[in-house]
Amino acid sequence: MASVKMAGRTALGAVFAATLVATTAGTAHAAAGESSAYGVKATLGSVVSVPETVKSAYPGGPPESNLAKVALGSIGSVNAVKTTSTGNATDGTTKSTARTAEAAVDLTAASVGADAITTTCAAAPGAAPMGKVSVVNGAAKTPAGIGDVEFPANPAPNTSLTLPAGLGSVVLNEQIKNSDGSLTVNAVHVKVASSTPLAGDLVIASATCKAGKAEKRGAITGTAVDKSGDKVPGVAFELKKGKPRAAAPSCTGNSTGSCTFPSLPAATYQVCVTDVPDGYRTPGQRCKAGIVVDGNHRYVRFVIPEESGKKA
Repeated sequence: MASVKMAGRTALGAVFAATLVATTAGTAHAAAGESSAYGVKATLGSVVSVPETVKSAYPGGPPESNLAKVALGSIGSVNAVKTTSTGNATDGTTKSTARTAEAAVDLTAASVGADAITTTCAAAPGAAPMGKVSVVNGAAKTPAGIGDVEFPANPAPNTSLTLPAGLGSVVLNEQIKNSDGSLTVNAVHVKVASSTPLAGDLVIASATCKAGKAEKRGAITGTAVDKSGDKVPGVAFELKKGKPRAAAPSCTGNSTGSCTFPSLPAATYQVCVTDVPDGYRTPGQRCKAGIVVDGNHRYVRFVIPEESGKKA
């Protein structure tokens, strides 16, 4: 465990208000399809006041944030803090991570610390957000070694432990379900009792995530046949959407007379015949418009007229 020198302290200043309610402490609310993280947040008596720091967010950024050391006044620090927040607008997944190296704080009657702390929050459409925490060599220790508390390496959600010497409690892997459907995961939430000079809260490694909506993708298959219904290979098709002069994807029919435009975002499309093989001519209605794709697979069929000896 990271050690903190146990210096005696008196008259540390006005006592902070009662410990924050668990449903709000250290919570960073996420909007649809967002993730966020911060490294440290602390209010401990009149000695420590650190707002959410080393923050990352998706979207909007920054996607990553680093800081070599976050000082907790004169009573400790959290080192090598890093957070990341990512997301995928196509599949709606998000992920946020907060990690630290050595963290230590001297609460006078006991010290609280760990050699490394990591929090991860991940969300995907159709499933509840998931969080996990790891703590390396975490513990709360007294100068005399009486009532020391070891922290589990992979704590279950909302693992609550009583701190020695009546200092309060610590919640490991604190998981808070927010009203917007997001999940906040605080790796270590120290709640110092209101009866002590350092009353307040210390949150180390917090991550919040909420899934967005997966973008619906569909496809359009164009097929060319002759007037008898037989397949006509080699017909070239073009897919159009939006501005008439915008670059348009194209494909050429295979041996079955078909080709497919895959992975299309939801929109209304137009498919046109742009070229036909020898012996055929371009049909009078060479474009078919109003093809609505919204996560489905649409099929369009063109009858290609025969014309001996010519290519349209």
